[in-house]
Amino acid sequence: MSLSRLNTAPIELQFMATKHLGPYDLLSLSHVSTYWRAFVLSDKRWAEWFSKITNNTDDSLETVLTNSNVLDAFSKRTLVYTCIKDKCEVCGAEASQLFILHMERVCDECLETDEFAVLSLGTAAAKYDLRESELYHLIILDWVDPRRTSKRATRLVSDALAKQVAITKFGSEEALTSHLSTKRKSALSTYASKADDYRRAVSTREELQAKGDSQAAENVVLAGTGRKIPKAFPSYPGILGMQSVGKRVNRREACFKLRKLLVVGSEVVVEKGEDE
Repeated sequence: MSLSRLNTAPIELQFMATKHLGPYDLLSLSHVSTYWRAFVLSDKRWAEWFSKITNNTDDSLETVLTNSNVLDAFSKRTLVYTCIKDKCEVCGAEASQLFILHMERVCDECLETDEFAVLSLGTAAAKYDLRESELYHLIILDWVDPRRTSKRATRLVSDALAKQVAITKFGSEEALTSHLSTKRKSALSTYASKADDYRRAVSTREELQAKGDSQAAENVVLAGTGRKIPKAFPSYPGILGMQSVGKRVNRREACFKLRKLLVVGSEVVVEKGEDE
């Protein structure tokens, strides 16, 4: 049946005809017109296919997508297409993993590029002089570091997407670079001043303690603020510390391994493992 005849066919025949189409064909049909887009989006099989995909993963993909607000930002149609597409979004090579923070398939080689660097939410905000709330619209993935005794989750975001938010805020990449350079110089100067003040105060206190004048030692304060000497050395400003590569999180923590998905006719089939 040609598309022109299908357009004028009764709605019942349209439903019958499209039931023989798989995800790829339905997506192609949705680009024909606004009518067919609405028709395709109303197909209940998107939810069925999505359920089949998420129920056949080693971990709970649906839980991950729900907790990282992906289900609120993407339709099940988009998610199904992303999952069944087995090619890397960057180079086109075969890719079995889904980079959650971009919702893109990515191969091992491309995953190591700067485009897929991962930072904690606080680190990303400090690096680009943003408030954490300005990054809340991005995909945020809760991750618990298995090497730490604390089970408190670290919130992960894409470095590249956080940078785009900053570029939009400051007007251009050049403006962002200039702004950060100014902020870092100011932060470094302030930090150096606080550090010197702390060292001088501690040295003075130790000299007084060595002389046995404990009362005077207790009354030593910081010259810059007039406050008592804190227990800890001044913390390094986040906007300076973010230059360290060590602040980055292993990007594979933001990836989800998908089983191979096949489209057979109008059905999505999950390829079984060798032990199944």
